[in-house]
Amino acid sequence: MTGAETGAGTTVVVDGVDLDVQRFPVPGAPAVLVLPGGGFREHTAHDGEGYARWLNSLGLGAVVLRYRLRPDPFPLALRQARTALAVLQSGDLLAGADRTRTGVIGSSAGGLLAGLLATGAVLSVEPPPAAVPRPAFHVQSYGLADLALLPAAAVAGLLGGAVGLAAELSPVHHVDAGTAPTFVWATAQDRPGLPNALAWARVLAEHDVPVELHVYPEGGHGVGLADGVARGGFGQRAIPHTAQWTEAFRRWLVVTVGPW
Repeated sequence: MTGAETGAGTTVVVDGVDLDVQRFPVPGAPAVLVLPGGGFREHTAHDGEGYARWLNSLGLGAVVLRYRLRPDPFPLALRQARTALAVLQSGDLLAGADRTRTGVIGSSAGGLLAGLLATGAVLSVEPPPAAVPRPAFHVQSYGLADLALLPAAAVAGLLGGAVGLAAELSPVHHVDAGTAPTFVWATAQDRPGLPNALAWARVLAEHDVPVELHVYPEGGHGVGLADGVARGGFGQRAIPHTAQWTEAFRRWLVVTVGPW
């Protein structure tokens, strides 16, 4: 599983779980599992492959997981994400990665999955997993924390037939002291992103989990790197002040996991 060309898509099967991934290795560096947004209807490239290539530019390895979408995202999507994190931590998914410093970054709907990984959540509708890996660090890029903060129609659009699991699928209900140090950012113009970012910061602080929160004044939902580089129809808008979140993340990560 370790010899794929950088950025090439491939499917690997681990313990009966299919993982559709793109791999961006940096030997010896911390590795990041990237969970793109898209409302469980698509995988948006600007906060998927775009994030992976940016992480590579920082000297970090990355794996983009194209998790299962509607109509059946749960519990399969969570099982896929959990398996991908475990295999990344084992060193079998990304050649030469630093297995002790493996993180996760999730955007929008992908942030919901990232939050479930960071909190070690196990759903009532899935068989108990043999192991529940957690990341060493956790990044919420306008990610979802509490589905109760969204309109009912939006929740139905996200979850479809799994709407009855909305409370269980809200990561803030699973936060405990073992949740990984977390970096959260959103913009003040992002109607779903801002209240969820604030909820993340509040609940993490209540559990004494280290958290850094950034709210930028300009930009709606899903602006990604805000560098004006379009990928797959998203990310065209350059917002220089908001784009500073990437440097804030780099500084935070050096403090959180140490230099690499």
